[in-house]
Amino acid sequence: MVGPGSRTSEDVWREFGSQLRAFVHRRVADPQRAEDVLGEIVLRIHRGLGRVEDDEHLTRWVYRITRNAIIDEYRRAEREQARERTLPDDAAELAGEAGSEDEPTVLRELAACMRPLLEGLPPEQRRALELTDLEGLTQVDAAGREGVSVSGMKSRVQRGRRRLAELLGQCCELTLDAQGTPMDYARPTGCRCG
Repeated sequence: MVGPGSRTSEDVWREFGSQLRAFVHRRVADPQRAEDVLGEIVLRIHRGLGRVEDDEHLTRWVYRITRNAIIDEYRRAEREQARERTLPDDAAELAGEAGSEDEPTVLRELAACMRPLLEGLPPEQRRALELTDLEGLTQVDAAGREGVSVSGMKSRVQRGRRRLAELLGQCCELTLDAQGTPMDYARPTGCRCG
């Protein structure tokens, strides 16, 4: 058997390619995205192959790269979906499609309510939500930017979202559709977001 130091990424792909293709396609539903993930795997193998010390570690290394690439794809898809759901500009844009530009809509009004409610959060929680939900950073990236652990950032985001939901619930009575999208709301006097 050829030692890992003399292997090329093409050699590795010939040995593992069909197994990796099946492995990825079982875990990534969209065939186009699965092929993109496979391309990323090939690139990672090519870049890192020189660091593999022996054949015994090669199989584990290749599958670790593959699992990490699949996880990265799941995270990318999750971030994309979260951005579509949580960015106030997106909500206002979607709401603008439902009604005229002159006529305020429920989503646009509620998006405007969020900023004052964010101010009611503790500073760490407010910053965590601004970075993740408004700016679209991953919790890992937000943790790096703020200099805290990933688990610390996750905790801040979860607590902040829970507190923000409480504040919104105290302020406004929401009527939601079957998908959980606000259809109407009632704002009592004394509401901080108005």
